[in-house]
Amino acid sequence: MQRITDPLKRIASLSWLPHFLALCGGVLYVLHALAIARTKTSFLDEGMYLYKGWLFVSGQATPYAEYGVQTNHSILSYLIPGVSQVLFGPGLDTGRYFMIFLSLFTLLGLWVFARRWGSDWWAAGIVWVMALNPAEIKLYTLAISEGPVAAILVWILILTIGEKRRLGEVLLGSALTSALVLTRETMAFVPPILFLYIFWQHGWKTGLYAMLCSAVFFFGGNLFYYPDNLTFWAMRVPRVLSPFLDAWRLPPFAKGEGLGEFEESNLYRMVLYFFLTFRLHFVSLVSAVVVWLLWSPRAARPMTERVRASVFLSALFLVLFVAHMQASFFGEYCISCILLYIGYCNFIGLMLLVVAAPILTREISRARLIVIFAVIAILIVGIGFSTHEDLSADFSKTMIERLDTVRVWNVLLYVTALPPLLLFRLSFVLTVSLLVLLLGGAALGVRYGQLRRKQADGGRIGLVAIHALLVAGFVLSPTKILGNGNDFFNCDGTDVFASYEKAGSELRAILEPGSKIYWEGRIPAIFLYVPGVRVYGPQLNHLHYYSRGGDAETLLRFNRWNDELAETWLSEADYILVQETEMFHLNKQALESGQYVKVFSAPKAEKCRWQSVIHVYQRADK
Repeated sequence: MQRITDPLKRIASLSWLPHFLALCGGVLYVLHALAIARTKTSFLDEGMYLYKGWLFVSGQATPYAEYGVQTNHSILSYLIPGVSQVLFGPGLDTGRYFMIFLSLFTLLGLWVFARRWGSDWWAAGIVWVMALNPAEIKLYTLAISEGPVAAILVWILILTIGEKRRLGEVLLGSALTSALVLTRETMAFVPPILFLYIFWQHGWKTGLYAMLCSAVFFFGGNLFYYPDNLTFWAMRVPRVLSPFLDAWRLPPFAKGEGLGEFEESNLYRMVLYFFLTFRLHFVSLVSAVVVWLLWSPRAARPMTERVRASVFLSALFLVLFVAHMQASFFGEYCISCILLYIGYCNFIGLMLLVVAAPILTREISRARLIVIFAVIAILIVGIGFSTHEDLSADFSKTMIERLDTVRVWNVLLYVTALPPLLLFRLSFVLTVSLLVLLLGGAALGVRYGQLRRKQADGGRIGLVAIHALLVAGFVLSPTKILGNGNDFFNCDGTDVFASYEKAGSELRAILEPGSKIYWEGRIPAIFLYVPGVRVYGPQLNHLHYYSRGGDAETLLRFNRWNDELAETWLSEADYILVQETEMFHLNKQALESGQYVKVFSAPKAEKCRWQSVIHVYQRADK
């Protein structure tokens, strides 16, 4: 054993090596990000951030203004990508490349933090955790608010955590909390938790200065769009806390009947997406779980800066995780959104492990050992369960045909009443998960026997299991088992930038500059390639701010629309653009009734999705 450990120690002692490995990890991250940027499909939110941001920054639309474009998120989530569109030209590629640039600040921040609180090797490790996980990279490459939020939050934590932070650093970090909330409103949980930590770690005077600094920048930022932006805060702040904002809320008489676009929400889907979240971001989330499993009350004595930082990061992570889980599972319409929302906070788990590692217990009691093994077993089975939708349908159907005469299979079909495809997928992945548990348990049993023969503490087997879990998660991150699985945005390696450019160029040849566009679709990014047209603003959000009935004038003033406004716009629009399968006011029968003439069908904006075809119509009487 010594012949192995001595060379490893000599290698680890090379001061330049962790820096070189971190640099290699950073290069790998960029290469992965560039590939992901080019091959992932766009979606409604990304298109809105980019197109609305371009309209706002270029002065073609005013944020929060009445009778304009719906500004349904914090202003910087539009202005940040909008700046890239104005500086470098509108396009999906511009937006995503700019996000890659921002994500390097996140990566650099994690490296700085890990080096400060851990070591050069911790810093290199945290870079490689990010670089090997496609799910992490994707969240910070798509032109959505997760990227800017992560970059801002990482540097807030760097500037404020620790007893040696200077007053100027703490105030700068506090000022950045205003930018954080002005980028994503759900991050409003961060400032109060941060200020409590600042009071605790840096004293009441620094805490008051920090609160004042944050308040000045937050209210100053809001003053740019006051009072129109009160309609946004009236939507986001619970009414019970803000009755004074009622004048900026949509009156009940005007609402009409909203269509909504609700994902089915039930216990099965909640469990599925909970474990999908852990599967896709395994190392970062399990790192936090490991800290809590190995936390000991003895670690809190004495109350060092490391203990305070660990408690603060734990509280911050838990609050953000639970808040976004609640918004996804019990919010308005999007249970699967947790797979995106987790990007706002998952990296905190890595930071927490770096900070807490030196003070975690190495003495594992029998009760703690049972809890550790139970958590590991639940994670393995749960993550196995979450892989069932990735199991090949062709393979599953072939196996189902062969199982048709097997008695146990038919009993399961009868007892569970599940569709055969779902039952086979679940049975297969859960069986594999149990086999993994058995093999892992056998390996740990062998190791336990070795420890007992050496008269070592048997509880150390819990540490062995935890280390094995983290190493396995790190190694499997780039595979479909973990970070490369369940990719809704996968476009089979095709060049999405090229297909959007092709569809956009053909639309530009048809749609004259200044044309009024009636739009029903979910890929508003296409309008980045047709910059001269005028889309009716409320339609950019698809059906999310559409209703049947209600008061048309009031709805339009609040940047919403209804069936009456749709008919008005249909009568005055120069062109009608509809995306395949995404119509809800119009329908195929109406388009083929003779009232409209089909002018053109653009090629698929995303080659992997036939639904990305955009059809162009004009009224027959034009």
